[in-house]
Amino acid sequence: MVDLVMNVDDDSMGQMLSEIILSDHQFCQKIVNIHDGKKALDYFEEQLHLSVEEQKIPAVLFLDINMPVMDGWDFLRVFHARFKAFHKKIKIIVLTSSLDHEEELKAIGHPLVFKYIAKPLEPWHISGLKKHPAFVQEFAA
Repeated sequence: MVDLVMNVDDDSMGQMLSEIILSDHQFCQKIVNIHDGKKALDYFEEQLHLSVEEQKIPAVLFLDINMPVMDGWDFLRVFHARFKAFHKKIKIIVLTSSLDHEEELKAIGHPLVFKYIAKPLEPWHISGLKKHPAFVQEFAA
């Protein structure tokens, strides 16, 4: 089981649905819900000022693309430049309602994006993640 997941999405209902699915399928111990990219960056900025032992870095970050204040693309741009220490610790999964194929290709091609999922998050998405080689240790029986 993954220790911590961050869900960055302005849709509270979508966050609640994702939280239920993640919990029901025993994907993680804790979920941090954040409503825009700026607040997510603020979270990581706080973590930079803590010792490594005190840091609470999510293993997985579900990122919506279309959000007010700061969208997912701006988040990725700043995160890529500012938080290099966290890049290898976090699997960023774009979880978006966008049906734009160009956005999907852009996300898949981004060096920090682990996976692209069209909303809503479904149980089969979680089953697939749990079987992915990147998560084998967390979900070994």
